[in-house]
Amino acid sequence: MTLEGVAAATTAVAALVTALVALIAAYWTRRSADRAADATVVAGLGQSQAAVKAARLQERAGREHTLESERRAVYQDFLRATDIFARTFAELPDVPYPLRKNLLDQRATAVVEARAGVAVLGSPTAVAAAEELVGLCSQLEKLALRRAVVRSAISALEANWCPRHAEWCQDPHHIAAHVAWGLLVDWGHLEDEDRWEKLDFLEFVLQDSHALEAEQIEQIRDVANNVACWSDMVGGWVRDPLLERFQVVQAGFVDAAYGSVNSVAG
Repeated sequence: MTLEGVAAATTAVAALVTALVALIAAYWTRRSADRAADATVVAGLGQSQAAVKAARLQERAGREHTLESERRAVYQDFLRATDIFARTFAELPDVPYPLRKNLLDQRATAVVEARAGVAVLGSPTAVAAAEELVGLCSQLEKLALRRAVVRSAISALEANWCPRHAEWCQDPHHIAAHVAWGLLVDWGHLEDEDRWEKLDFLEFVLQDSHALEAEQIEQIRDVANNVACWSDMVGGWVRDPLLERFQVVQAGFVDAAYGSVNSVAG
């Protein structure tokens, strides 16, 4: 082969090699670009999924926070209603007789209405505790008017004792007030027959005490025929069994309600 032929062959081979190199470079460039595009798509998809998941978690947290806030609100409304009811129950003896029933009805209705919010949004334990507290409020409501009559009379009689020594006082009105007070306090412990026998005497000493008006004495005669829970209604010098029971049951609701809220928050 001549020199010119060798040179031509070499040039052809070089051109072929250059073409192959360019082709391979183009292939890898495209492949790299495709991989980069795929990676971008995958990364974008991952970011999108993460964003959706984050949005869902945020929405769920928002719903839980809203539910917690609404629960706290209905719990507070219910506690406020029961507090007002208990305060009215305690103060009812000092309320004028014609106003007692209407005031008591308002307070009891408010408790029932506030219980509805707990029933809708409250946790099962809170709902159960609320039902127990409402049940006790209902029992207190049934006793409240009779209790008010008895405790109002007892307070009036105590105010008309002898200011020095009631047991040794010779003033007939002071003596009558002390005797009537003793009868009312122990009335629930008497046998049925004893109560019937002493009912007229009770009315007499109440009148003779000059501590109560005729209408109040008539009210005492009415409630004296029903001695259910009489000792609890009368209470003691310091203790009030009915209100103590209320405080225990209400504390049970607080534990059940706010314990469930805190567990949700945690």
